[in-house]
Amino acid sequence: MHINDLPTPALIVDRGRLKDNLERMAQMATMAGVKLRPHIKTHKSPFIAHWQRALGAEGVTVATVDEAEAMAYNGIDDVFVAYPVAEVHRANRLARLGRLARISVGIDSEIGAKVLSRAAEYYGVELEVLIEIDTGLQRSGLAKSDEALALAKVTDKLPGLKLKGLFTHAGHAHGQDARGREMTGKAEGEIIVEIGQSLKARGFAMEVLSTGSTPSASIVAQVPGVTEIRPGTYVFNDGSLVAPGVATWDQCALSVLATVVSHPTSQRYIVDTGSKSLSKDQGKGVPGFGAIKGRETTYIAWVNEEHGVIEDSSLGLSVGDKVEIIPNHACATVNLFDEYYLVEDDLVLGRIPVAARGHRHFV
Repeated sequence: MHINDLPTPALIVDRGRLKDNLERMAQMATMAGVKLRPHIKTHKSPFIAHWQRALGAEGVTVATVDEAEAMAYNGIDDVFVAYPVAEVHRANRLARLGRLARISVGIDSEIGAKVLSRAAEYYGVELEVLIEIDTGLQRSGLAKSDEALALAKVTDKLPGLKLKGLFTHAGHAHGQDARGREMTGKAEGEIIVEIGQSLKARGFAMEVLSTGSTPSASIVAQVPGVTEIRPGTYVFNDGSLVAPGVATWDQCALSVLATVVSHPTSQRYIVDTGSKSLSKDQGKGVPGFGAIKGRETTYIAWVNEEHGVIEDSSLGLSVGDKVEIIPNHACATVNLFDEYYLVEDDLVLGRIPVAARGHRHFV
C-alpha cells in the first residue's frame, strides 16, 4: 500500500529515519562509556523498545505504571519507573510486575519509600529504588545532599527495597541554545555525581547515577562519574528539537498524515488534523502547531478539535490532497493514536500498536 492510500489522520513513522536516530544515540552512548536506558514515553512501543535493546540499551525508562506493564508484558525485562511512586495502587502494581521483570523505581520521599516497601514485602519481591535529585528543573526531586542522605538512611532499612543510586532529569535543557545546553548538561552531571559521591562516602552503594534528556544526553554523557543516560524524544525528534538545533528536519521520523478537506480562500487550507491528532504543545521558538514535511517553513497556524488551518497561498494544493505534518511535540502526539504506520520509500510496511498510551486503573 502507498502512504497516500491510508485513511487520515494517520500516524506515520519513517523507518529509515527512525533507524538512523536509534543507531546514532546508541553509538554515542557506547563511545562515551555510559549505559543507555531510553525513555519509552515518546514511542510507547514494545516493537521499538526491543529494537533499542538489540542496539545495546540496558533496559528502558517509563513514566507510568501503565507503560511499565506494557513493556514487561511484551518481553522487556528491565524497566525503570522514573517517577516518584507514592501511591498504594501504583506500588502494588509495580510489586506484582516485579515477579515478571527487574523493576526499579524513583523515590523522593520517606512516604513513597515506605509505600513501596510494604508492597514489595506483600508480593515477596525486591524493588530497586533510585532517589530523584533536582538538578535545576524545579519539579520533583531533592536538591540538597543532606536531604538525599536522610532519605537514603531511611530507605536502606526498609525491607523489600534495594537502594541502587540516584537519578535526575534536566528537562529545562529543552528549548535552550547550544551554550545553554552545554551549561545545563554539565551542571546536571556534576551535581548528581557530587551527591552520589557524598552518599557513597557514607557507605551507600551508588551503582547507578542516571541522567539525561535528549537535548542534554550527549553533554552529560561526557561528565566523569555519570553511569547512564535516559533520552526519549531522539527516536522521532520533533519541531521543539529542531528549533534550538538539537535535531534537523531530516532527522524527524514522526509525522501525521492529513487530507486537505477544504480550500475556502486562496490563503487558507483546512486539513483533517486538529487538536485531537496533533499536540497543542508549542516549544520555545516554534511557530504554529506542526510543520509541513518537505516544506517546513509552512506550518499549521491554528487548530480546533478536528480542523487544522494552514495559511499559505503558495502551496498549490487541492481538496483531497494529502500532506504530512511534523508535530511540535512527538510524545504528546503519539499518545493520541492507537497505532503507527511504519513507512519506507512511501510504502506502508505494517501497523505497530501504540501499546503504552493512555491510563488504565487495574487494581
